[in-house]
Amino acid sequence: MRISSLTGLRGVAAVSVLLYHIPHNPAFSGFAIPLFSRSYLAVDLFFILSGFVISLGYHERVMGRPGWASYADFLVNRMARVWPLHLVVTLVFMARHLLNISGNQAIDLNAANVVSNLLMVQSWGWGTEPIAGNSWSVSTEVAAYLLYPLIALFAFSRWAWVQGIAAVALLALVAASGRGSSGPLDVNDSDTVLTLLRCLAGFSMGVLAYRVADRRWCRALIDRPGGFAAVCAVMALALWLPGKIDLLVVCLMPALVLSCYYNGPVVRAVMSNPVSFHLGLISYSIYLWHPLVRDVMARVMTMAHRHGITGMDGLFIAAMLVATWLLCWASYALVEVRGHRLVKWLQQGGRQRDGRQATA
Repeated sequence: MRISSLTGLRGVAAVSVLLYHIPHNPAFSGFAIPLFSRSYLAVDLFFILSGFVISLGYHERVMGRPGWASYADFLVNRMARVWPLHLVVTLVFMARHLLNISGNQAIDLNAANVVSNLLMVQSWGWGTEPIAGNSWSVSTEVAAYLLYPLIALFAFSRWAWVQGIAAVALLALVAASGRGSSGPLDVNDSDTVLTLLRCLAGFSMGVLAYRVADRRWCRALIDRPGGFAAVCAVMALALWLPGKIDLLVVCLMPALVLSCYYNGPVVRAVMSNPVSFHLGLISYSIYLWHPLVRDVMARVMTMAHRHGITGMDGLFIAAMLVATWLLCWASYALVEVRGHRLVKWLQQGGRQRDGRQATA
């Protein structure tokens, strides 16, 4: 089941991360946009969205018919969604480091890093590093997929309130760790389990949001005229409060997800329009590819400056955005969609072979 507004929300989050990351390359440091200075929190929105959308699509299949078969089918579906693109991006980033394409070779391509990245377990807290920088969050989501039945079991039990408190407490622990780079919750270090806990907390909040989504009190509170605008206004206020109260912003995000789930007319206008929906479809590609495009374009611009070509930095930014869009559009169609089909075909082919062998 695909709700267009939730897809659009994912697109908005991906673009927010892109705009947040542009000035992280020194060549583009002058292009920082204050509005997106805390868009590292869009990653927490991804985690919450993931917990909600996975529950929307898989809760009945996994929890309604518990067993190894349904669990394995769930994991295959999730890996078919995330692993093909992760593999391609990781291989390209490995080539980038080996050939020094972008002038930035910060990752040691040792056996531990390579193997952990191929298995998507690089950011589980044992010190291995993500070869494709943003893939740290995808790695932590794989852990959330593995734990989904346990997370859902608590979320739909009488102890759900304990899980909610625990999720907020974990985020508070991450924020209080002092490891955040751009803000308290901006923790993605490879040598700590806090990165993984950040994901599991957000994912759990998404599952809990799905549990209450169709409750009468929840709809009455959020699915009402002006509800979406009110949620956005409160989140905007929280983002502008002094002291970077990241935890408050993340705790408001389930309300934003629920508002998009209810898919009211204002939400549809903002999140379901063709641009937002398209960006949502290619959001995973945007998230993984944009650092490479940014760094390559930054190097091209630096070389242009050395040859006396100046005063055109804005054009380089525009070219980077267009190149990112074109690459991610192609990546979605050629890698994500076809990779998903290939993995599912292999799964079905294996079952067919098993069936023929059993018959024989």
